[in-house]
Amino acid sequence: MASTYPIIDEQPLKPAHRRLGLFARRDPRELPGTPAGAVLVFEVHGGYHAFTERRHLKGSEDAVVEAVSVAVVDVRSRTVPVEVLIPSGDLGYRFVVRSNFKCRVTNPEAVVAAHVRDVAENLANHLRTDAQLMRLGLTRPIEQTNVLAPEVAARVQAYLEFQPPEIDGVDVVLTNVELLMPDDVVVHGQGLKKLQWARESKELLWAIENRDVARIEEIFQRGVEAVTALGVSRDQVLMNDAVGVVHQAQEQRMKHLSGLMSQLPEGSLDFLPIDSHKLINRIMQSVAGVEPYVEVPAPDELPVLTEGKHARAEDGPRSIGLEDLDD
Repeated sequence: MASTYPIIDEQPLKPAHRRLGLFARRDPRELPGTPAGAVLVFEVHGGYHAFTERRHLKGSEDAVVEAVSVAVVDVRSRTVPVEVLIPSGDLGYRFVVRSNFKCRVTNPEAVVAAHVRDVAENLANHLRTDAQLMRLGLTRPIEQTNVLAPEVAARVQAYLEFQPPEIDGVDVVLTNVELLMPDDVVVHGQGLKKLQWARESKELLWAIENRDVARIEEIFQRGVEAVTALGVSRDQVLMNDAVGVVHQAQEQRMKHLSGLMSQLPEGSLDFLPIDSHKLINRIMQSVAGVEPYVEVPAPDELPVLTEGKHARAEDGPRSIGLEDLDD
């Protein structure tokens, strides 16, 4: 059990032993133990006497012989936490107002005379006399502890300045004020926060996944070469295998193009609005990666299409590239 402050202990004393009716002495073993930082205060002839000297009592001191009771008083400075419960807007829950005070005993005799056994209880009772403080949380749900905390701190400080506590023999100074949340509310809030974090993490993963899918889809749309390059960059396809895949894809394209051209009637390319030279260059660049050297006749040597469905001779020769096929 924690000791109280500032009076740690107190007890009555039996009459001192007298020898031959003249000399009196009290056995020091009858006195309570004195921890560091504490003094003994004796009740003598209706008054009180404190032995503040740091020495062992002999038992023959007048105050020790004549005392009817003794108290142990802690005279060191100490931070004393004081808790006061105030109602909240939620039935069954109350806010915990914790005020920390710096206390120091200045007069141990006055402390014992006023029986200031527990200064924390004295200070708590003083704060409870502030009606406005006790009503401050009635309109707030218990979850709004952090919102209410500044108002509570300001109210406690203002009240103590206007109505400071008067405790005999003890100096009291307010150091800080806290508003505590009940443990089960803290656990509930932590659970909600974890759910929120989990949802945000999933949404972030989904967004990253969607961007990755869109990027891979774009790569697939660019063709076999782009897909193979992606595999190489991710160490999922060896370079030798990638070269074979690309070469095979090019051969397939050449076969399809060759088959398409073989189905055309002989000499039909001479009458189609297609630049054969550009077509051959495109094919060679796609397959071999180089542009072949082809001797192109001068413009005046090019065949001129006859009138009809094709261009007229006076319009001059006309070359149409692959891009014109889309028209």
